[in-house]
Amino acid sequence: MTFDLRVDPYPWYVELRSKEGISRHEQLGWLIARYDEVRQVMADHHTFSSAIFEGFSSELGLNNQLSSMDPPRHTQLRSLAQHAFTPKAVAALEPRIREMASRLIDAALRKGSFDFVDDIAIPLPVNVIAEMLGISEVDRLKFKHWSDTIVAASLRLLHGNTDELPEHVAAIREMKHYFREQIMERRKDPKEDLISRLAIAEIDGQQLSDVEAVEFCVLLMVAGNETTTHLLGNAVRTFLEFPDQWRLLCERKELIPQAIEEVLRFRSSVQMMNRVVRADTEFRGQSLKAGEFVTVILGSANRDESKFEQADRFDITRQLTGQLAFGHGVHHCMGMPLARMEARIVFEALSERMPIFHITEGKTMEPLPTFVVHGLKKLPITAMQEALKA
Repeated sequence: MTFDLRVDPYPWYVELRSKEGISRHEQLGWLIARYDEVRQVMADHHTFSSAIFEGFSSELGLNNQLSSMDPPRHTQLRSLAQHAFTPKAVAALEPRIREMASRLIDAALRKGSFDFVDDIAIPLPVNVIAEMLGISEVDRLKFKHWSDTIVAASLRLLHGNTDELPEHVAAIREMKHYFREQIMERRKDPKEDLISRLAIAEIDGQQLSDVEAVEFCVLLMVAGNETTTHLLGNAVRTFLEFPDQWRLLCERKELIPQAIEEVLRFRSSVQMMNRVVRADTEFRGQSLKAGEFVTVILGSANRDESKFEQADRFDITRQLTGQLAFGHGVHHCMGMPLARMEARIVFEALSERMPIFHITEGKTMEPLPTFVVHGLKKLPITAMQEALKA
């Protein structure tokens, strides 16, 4: 590969889509790059299983995850938290999320120059999901570090790279130990939060095991902040690249919801997801063997010209349906309404208060060290003085 996949994987995706939409990769297994095929794989959990970490040591913290589980157990567990993320439930959170976002944005804009990732994109989603779970403000400082290391550990292990894994395992253990203590406390004294709901929940008359409850908390904490952080950062990065679209958004704020969908399509936070073949099968003329890995490339599917006209063009007026940034099938992201609302609140405020901004002079964006999760570690921006006039 001659592309810097962390910065711009899209030229590679064009090549992959030209190869009948399916090709082999030494580390990632079968690559599925076209929209229709990606959607088909994600919808067929009978053939393409999400239980990709079976056989790895539970000490690595990668077993019993809802995202790596198939129905029927997946369906049972998911139903325990699903109602907390319905549009109605999420709408009830809007005043509190708006308050959190305003406080962060006010503080950042007062500085003039700030790092959008550190000052807004990280703390807002972390605080929102932590508050939903019932994690105290004192303890929230630990969670971004733990979340980052869990994602890094999963990606390294999946790709056969065990470098620095001990540090990641230690962080995973710390997070699990924290949640185990919280689960034990809530079973004695339940509160109005998600941890309590999981601590006392029953399936078919049986309480969740400690392992299941802890793993569920870990998943909610990690998934509840990582993808939203990168959605926010990717949006600002994209508007920096297409300032005409930012000006249009500031003039027509009613476009904010569809602008968020276009960001999700154009620069998906999660570029790839993995599945494992359950049994020998034929797929698009290729023979896939049981146990082989399949990587569905969401970032490529969302740029497929057969589905999206002028797919490499960023257009917030696009009448968009069917983007796959949140996945598809039984494993579609249940936090979709929450992520969309957080993004809408942030961009309503920024379009009003930050109509002009640019990369801070002498600074550069810093991409994440992986191309699987697509986003930025650093995004230093400066709001022009015009934007700071109240």
